[in-house]
Amino acid sequence: MKKLLTITFLVTLTSVNSQVHRFYYELTYKPNKDSVKTEKEMMVLDVAKDESVFLPYKQLQYDSLLTASIKKQKELGSSFDMSKFANPPHLGFRIIKLKSGNLNYKDIVGVSENYNYNENPDLKWEISSDKEKIGSYNVQKATTDYGGRSWTAWFTSEIPIQDGPYKFSGLPGLIVKMEDSGKNFIWNLEGNKKLKQNINSNKLNYLEEQGMISKKITKKAFLKRQQEYSNNPMGQMMQMFDEKDAILMKKLKEEETRLKKQISSYNNPIEIN
Repeated sequence: MKKLLTITFLVTLTSVNSQVHRFYYELTYKPNKDSVKTEKEMMVLDVAKDESVFLPYKQLQYDSLLTASIKKQKELGSSFDMSKFANPPHLGFRIIKLKSGNLNYKDIVGVSENYNYNENPDLKWEISSDKEKIGSYNVQKATTDYGGRSWTAWFTSEIPIQDGPYKFSGLPGLIVKMEDSGKNFIWNLEGNKKLKQNINSNKLNYLEEQGMISKKITKKAFLKRQQEYSNNPMGQMMQMFDEKDAILMKKLKEEETRLKKQISSYNNPIEIN
């Protein structure tokens, strides 16, 4: 899938707003900080003329299938069975990055709390003279600190796009490999292709597609809400039902136990402060 890109091709592509250049990054990460076990996740970076969108590929597929299913059921006039989509992907964030360095981070807490916050990471890159070859790309080393971790990037000037995985951008070329010093998170560029679609196509998650507005809050408030949900994932749900219904309460508590176990398995966030 990997293709060597020419500067002429890239300049032509990125000058057209109605087209998107998609880059595929494979993430290898440690979901649990106390374990050496790793998991893999494919992610995509969609680049247009003035902005880009970065998100997990599974979430992109999930949103697309769920939105299409809801639309079909509405057309048929039948009720929608959400149980088939009861387990959304663990990684579900979206990051919309502007060339100015500003970004908008969007994520869902639980299954229905839709939030977003603005940020300018203001990354302080130190570009080294170290050079290597990764695949077919000639790359150069750069380092920065962000989110409580020290990061190393390998970027290539052969692809003149100042972008990369997650919130990382601003180097004189596309990031081909990105990893933290503890090798908890490692992104590797695996391929790319041209898409005939507008960059706006993948900005909305499945809740926004149904008309549910994403609530804008501060990053601090978002992280606080995430922690509250981790501590008590069924808190809001239990308040909605009658505590006298013992059978229902038992099922809700069983679900809470399941969710807490699942959450505890993913205790190694990309940003630790």
